[in-house]
Amino acid sequence: MSTDGWLPIGDAVTDRWTVLERDWQSVLIGAAIVALVVLLELRIPW
Repeated sequence: MSTDGWLPIGDAVTDRWTVLERDWQSVLIGAAIVALVVLLELRIPW
């Protein structure tokens, strides 16, 4: 029986959770960088 394109529900949930977790980590890292730039009053040459 072929299951091309289909993941068992547990794998699908785990994969989705991993993606969301990675997204939130990226958001937190970005927020930390912005906060440091603001707090240290760093000038960013554009």
